[in-house]
Amino acid sequence: MVQATIVIVEDDPEMASILCEILGDAGYRALSAGSGPQALELVAQEEPDLVISDLRMGGMTGHQLLAEIKRRNPATPVVIITAFGSIENAVESMKLGATDYLTKPFGNDELLLVVSRTLENRQLRRELTRLREELARSYGLPNIIAANPRMVAALDKIRQVADTPASVLITGESGTGKELLARALHFGSARRDAAFVPVNCAAIPENLIESEMFGYVKGAFTDARSAKTGLFQAAGGGTLFLDEIGEMPTPLQAKLLRTIEDKRVRPLGSTVETPVDARIVAATNTELEQAIANGKFRADLYYRLSMITVDVPPLRERPEDLPLLIQHFMARAAAECGKEVPTITPETRDCLMRYSLPGNVRELQNVLHSAVILCHNGQITVDDVPPRVAGAHNLTSSLLAEAAARRLSLAEVEREYVRLVLGQVMGNKTEAAAILQIDRKTLYRKLEYDPLAGAEPEIPGGEEKG
Repeated sequence: MVQATIVIVEDDPEMASILCEILGDAGYRALSAGSGPQALELVAQEEPDLVISDLRMGGMTGHQLLAEIKRRNPATPVVIITAFGSIENAVESMKLGATDYLTKPFGNDELLLVVSRTLENRQLRRELTRLREELARSYGLPNIIAANPRMVAALDKIRQVADTPASVLITGESGTGKELLARALHFGSARRDAAFVPVNCAAIPENLIESEMFGYVKGAFTDARSAKTGLFQAAGGGTLFLDEIGEMPTPLQAKLLRTIEDKRVRPLGSTVETPVDARIVAATNTELEQAIANGKFRADLYYRLSMITVDVPPLRERPEDLPLLIQHFMARAAAECGKEVPTITPETRDCLMRYSLPGNVRELQNVLHSAVILCHNGQITVDDVPPRVAGAHNLTSSLLAEAAARRLSLAEVEREYVRLVLGQVMGNKTEAAAILQIDRKTLYRKLEYDPLAGAEPEIPGGEEKG
């Protein structure tokens, strides 16, 4: 640890000299001031790690000095020492922000223990502040890569609602980064210094989820040997992220709704409700409207959670983001592995661009992390990615080669592809149009079929639907 600087404020020169000698012998850099105003000048010049001040001094008292130091620099710890110890003085010192309180006479070991403990706590607070800042940088909105208009719009909405109390529902396929957006929402809000508590509602057994969410008191059930704080209380002042909210058991949804609306929680086995202040952010990869229709999700809870809805598009619908994400994940994987950032061959990049990425951003990250580990000579080739990814290029190449050999026109190739997609979705025109990102009228036109004039074309893979 770098030598700590301590300012002693004492109007008795002999006492100041003794304290400086004790602290100097212990390895600290000790400076003394004979009055409050002199101490304030020294604190401004030296920015000490600790101030130790006598309580009763001529002119400015220790309490007045303490209040002024805390006004100027709240992070500077101050220890008050006095020959007139009392509970009232101790309480007043703590109210004004003193870190500790010593009553004369005190032994050298007692002084050094207080100093050591205060400096350790200061270092821990600094480290905590650094970690919070690092988390905010890592999970903040500027760290999320987005060029796709829909993704940019989702981030803009997150930015707009971050500092409001509104509940937010984030929807999107698995692996699209819903939790990343939830964290960005948290770290972009005034709650950033409090806890972000993620809960996967699908991962907790149904018989345990109530006690995990709301906690319990000692003796609430057979194995409740001590009280347990629930996740709602653990997220107090911060954000509770309910991932896979659609998997929450129906009986528990009513209690969740009441807790959100009343902002009070009653642990299992208790008759007392406790106020809670946690912002609720939920996420789902399922259609909650359909779950409501099937009786598996409460409509009133859905309306309460979806005050603000943010939809995260799947990666296959974000081609603008892929090149940026590929480079980002290669750089991150290289840093974690202690390697230089590799290059990627055009053929391999083409495979990643053409592959459907059903696992979305999570799958892309894992594929590239593996490729960075396996690649040779600082270059990722097709051999370094899984066969399912490499096959995306081979399949496309073989289909195009076959089309060229058959001398098909561009319109014929397009029509064949449309028919292939229809076959994959068992003739569901609505789904096919969504995959092709066209409307149904355009789909009919590309099949050279007029729905108002005659029979429909034969659709491979089953009866026409949708």
